[in-house]
Amino acid sequence: MRITAFSPRVRQRGVAALEAVLILPVAIALVFACVEMYQFYRAAALIDRVAFTVANGVAMQHNLYDKNQCTKSDDICVYSTMAHDLFQPLDYDSGGGLVISAYAATDPDINGNVVWKDAAEWSKAYKSASSSSSNPVSRLSDKSLFPPAKVGDTIIVAEVFYSYDPFIMTSRLWTSLGGTKELYSRFFFRPRFEELRTLL
Repeated sequence: MRITAFSPRVRQRGVAALEAVLILPVAIALVFACVEMYQFYRAAALIDRVAFTVANGVAMQHNLYDKNQCTKSDDICVYSTMAHDLFQPLDYDSGGGLVISAYAATDPDINGNVVWKDAAEWSKAYKSASSSSSNPVSRLSDKSLFPPAKVGDTIIVAEVFYSYDPFIMTSRLWTSLGGTKELYSRFFFRPRFEELRTLL
C-alpha cells in the first residue's frame, strides 16, 4: 500500500516531529536552569556555613595571637588555613576570601546611648595564596546591620567572599537575568570568654 503525502500517518509523524523540535530545546534549557539554580544555592549555603563556622570558632577563643603560626589553633591565621577545607566542595583557591574583624561598643554618651565604633579594633583579610586577586575588603560600613550594642560589648564578625562561576552554557543568561557572580555572607558572634579586643 502506498502512503500519500496527505495520509493521516504522515501528518501524525509531521506533528510529532514539530512538537519535538519545539519542546526539546525548552526541556534542555529547563534542565540546565535547574542545575544552575541548584549549584548557585548550594554555593550560597556553603558560604553561609563557612561564615558561621569561622565567626563561632573565633568567638570561642580565650586569646587570639597574630604571630603567623597558622598551624596553631589560637593564631588568627589558622582560619585562612582552615578555609581550604571549609569551602569544600567549592574551590577556595579560585575565588575565596575571608575577612575577620572585632568591633567594640562606644562608652555611653550623655543620653546613655551606646553604639558600635566606626573602625574595627582589629581586622584581618585573607585570600588563597594562588589567587591573583587582591585581599577582600570588608563591607561593614553600615553599622545598622550590627546587633544592638551594650556597654562594654565586643563582637566578632566573619565575612566570606566567593566568586561564583556559572556554567559556560548558561553564564550569559545567568548574568542577563540578574544572577550574581559574587557571593557574600557574614555572621556576628559575641566572644564567649574574653573580649578579644586585641590580637596578642
